[in-house]
This record gives sequence, C-alpha cells and structure tokens, in this order.
Amino acid sequence: MIRINLLPVRAARKKEEVQRQILVFGLFLVALLAVSVFWWQATNSTLAGIQDENGKLEEEIANLKKIIGEVDEYKAQQALLEKKLEVIRQLKANKTGPVHLLDELAVRIPEKLWLETVEESAQKVTLRGVSINNEVIATFMNKLEESDYFKDVYLVSIQARSEADIKLKEFTITSRLTVPGVSSEGT
Repeated sequence: MIRINLLPVRAARKKEEVQRQILVFGLFLVALLAVSVFWWQATNSTLAGIQDENGKLEEEIANLKKIIGEVDEYKAQQALLEKKLEVIRQLKANKTGPVHLLDELAVRIPEKLWLETVEESAQKVTLRGVSINNEVIATFMNKLEESDYFKDVYLVSIQARSEADIKLKEFTITSRLTVPGVSSEGT
C-alpha cells in the first residue's frame, strides 16, 4: 500500500529550519554590527586622545621655540656687551699707555742722552736719539728693560755723527710697549 502523508510536516520542518538559520544569521549580523560600532568608537576615542596629545605637544614645542628665541637673543646681547667691555678696556689701555710711556722715558733717560723722536704704533715703540758714547746707550737700554712698560728692547743701529766738533752716537732702539694689568690679547 501506498501511503500518502497529507500533513506538511516536512515542509514545516524545512520552513522552521530556514527561519532558524535566518535568525542565527541575523543575530550574527547584529553581533557583527555591534562589534564594528564598538571598535569604531574605540578607534575614534583613541584617535581623539592622540590628537589632543599632539595638540598639547605642538603647543609645548611653540613655547619652547619662543624660549629658545629669547635665550638666543640674550646670548647675542651678552656677546655685544662683551665686545663693548673689551673696547672699553682697550680704550683705557690706550688712554693710559702714552702717559706711562712718556713718564717711564723721562724717569729712565740717563744724562748725556737725548731723544729726538719717539714713535708708537701697534704697541711697538721706536726711539731715535743721540748720545755721547755707547756706554750711555747701553745704560739706557738696561733701564728700559727694567721697566714693566718696555719688553723686548733691541738696539737696531748706532751711527757716528759729528756736530760742532763733538763726536756723538746716533742710535735707534725698538721695544714692545705693554701696560701692566691690561691684557694685550685683543690687540
């Protein structure tokens, strides 16, 4: 005998199975959507935090650049001030140098020696004069060497010279002029 089942049980079961699969798929899509939204919000939150931190760092960099600019300006002002102070020191040395030069010469010139010219250029002094004999010139050179203002005293030349039947010695002496207490590094 042939049996015919008139009840649509299999079709109903298939329909229920399809509905259950659609429901599982729908739940899976909802869960996937929820996870995606959560991940998107977490990423945006992290990005916003990084952008805030980046803004703060850029602001700090701008402040530090401003401070560096001020420091550079102070260094430039300090260098300018140092140059001005060196010029003032040099002016003081140049102001007192000729006075002491002439004073030292006046104190150290022996009798029977006359200076005709005194030239000072770039801290080098050239003395030209006449004397009665070589011993007086040697004495004068020794006295100059004892001075703190004359260093490296050298006799350049001695020549015989006669005036009114008097035999004289014409000489040229060079020396380096120093001013005690003032450094000569900048000159």
